[in-house]
Amino acid sequence: MFYKRRNHEYNYEKTFTALGTINKITAYGKKGKDAIEAAYKRVLEIEDRMSAFKDGSDVMKINRSSGIEPKKINADTFNLLSRSLEFSNSSKGAFDITIRPVTSLWGVGKKLNYIPEKEEIHDVLPLVNYRELLLDKENCTAYLKRKGQAIDLGGIAKGYAADEVKRILLQYRIKDALINLGGNIVVLGNNPEGQPWCIGIQNPFAATGQYIGTVKTTNRTIVTSGSNEQFFIKDGVRYHHIIDPRTGYPVKNGLLSVTVICESSTNADALTTALFVSDMADAIPLLKSINAEGIFVMENQDVFVTEGLQGNFERSFNI
Repeated sequence: MFYKRRNHEYNYEKTFTALGTINKITAYGKKGKDAIEAAYKRVLEIEDRMSAFKDGSDVMKINRSSGIEPKKINADTFNLLSRSLEFSNSSKGAFDITIRPVTSLWGVGKKLNYIPEKEEIHDVLPLVNYRELLLDKENCTAYLKRKGQAIDLGGIAKGYAADEVKRILLQYRIKDALINLGGNIVVLGNNPEGQPWCIGIQNPFAATGQYIGTVKTTNRTIVTSGSNEQFFIKDGVRYHHIIDPRTGYPVKNGLLSVTVICESSTNADALTTALFVSDMADAIPLLKSINAEGIFVMENQDVFVTEGLQGNFERSFNI
């Protein structure tokens, strides 16, 4: 698709489905079309290797061989598994890619308002333990120690893919771009008017597309996780898709959404999950560990913004 825009002679964009979500890449520059096509192919490659649902993916191989044998995997997947374990350690287990047995049990968004019995959660919760994912760097293998264990890279793969899209666009000398992989936003350079990009932060109390505020930024990533994304209400109780790997139940800490702004979308993707699960007292050290800023929206309608965003985050309206 081709457009002419003020201050930019070329504007190319592509919308596609991958990684279980809708994605859109917009690039400004003569090589925009080629850059987007290369980035699109890379996202599909990542999906083929890291999806927990595709036969033949590295993740599927690991899960099917849990408790049986190590599986040789692509270096791409191995490196992301390594980074995942680093986040698990730094977040004290709040981020744990071995959560899949529990999330599959709940099936929020897939099963019809299903609430597992306590005994069911008790049976699968011991399978959640990132320390039992064993990586062999020399042989590029991964192994889950116990049968029934399973990993899911859904909490970090979109961020990694967004970083890869950014890398490819820069290789093609694209200076200005907007990348949106299912809500994982990466901005390069400036918008078509030559100003920093103005990114809306979803209002977790309202329908998708309504913003609680905006942030102006350039060459950064903006990632939001919220309990409003997938949930159901049963008998007056709200159950959402973000599960605490330590309890096996949806997180209940008064937090409704968290947004992370930093340079790496991989880091931001994993950190939003970790922050949502962690105690608020651990939030600032986690953010500082990757030089990130954060926006926290609470169930009581309070909004907390870290110091580095003071004066930049502009509230759209009171909630």
